[in-house]
Amino acid sequence: MKKLAIFGSGGFAKELVDLAIDQGYRHIFFLERNAKDGDTLLGFPILPESVIPTLTDTVYAIGVADPKIRKKIYEAYPDLPYPNLIHSQSSLGYGIRELLEHGKGVVIAAGARITNSCRFGHFIIVSFNSTIGHDCILENYVSVMPGVNVSGCIHLKQGTYIGTNAAILPGKSPEQLKYLGENSVIGAGAVVVKHTEPNKVYIGSPAKELSRD
Repeated sequence: MKKLAIFGSGGFAKELVDLAIDQGYRHIFFLERNAKDGDTLLGFPILPESVIPTLTDTVYAIGVADPKIRKKIYEAYPDLPYPNLIHSQSSLGYGIRELLEHGKGVVIAAGARITNSCRFGHFIIVSFNSTIGHDCILENYVSVMPGVNVSGCIHLKQGTYIGTNAAILPGKSPEQLKYLGENSVIGAGAVVVKHTEPNKVYIGSPAKELSRD
């Protein structure tokens, strides 16, 4: 049976253990750059990243919710195998499972619901009890946190992070998608009613750009 190595040892990495067990993995361990001998988490060993060249029969997951850090880890180790982790208690619409087979590193947690006619990149997170409506596009490294509702006809550009319980109101049509700009951050509980710009933080209802003053 293949072993699963999880990059990171924070809260999201812990959550991946439950998902991994649901998917049949039993030999699980964590990877940290500066792990010390004997370190453990949830009873599983934490090993230094330096052991990676010695590992065999191992697949990998990135247990970090921050899109920028996920991207950085993948770029450091692009040749490792990263299977999708899709919980058995998630709900996938028509054709979605087959579509996801072309991706890698996608994490879909328990209770997540995705309808049909969507497109996906790599290393996406759709966390607990979140929903993705019809005709959405999720680019690489998008993070959809617990309880988020993404309505239909939304384009989440690369590195978008949507905080817990936020809501993204629908775009006009599959030809007129509402977009969330690259690396934009949507705060917890925010309600997004219009496009967001790249590299900006939005909070509130309706969501407005967070002032840097």
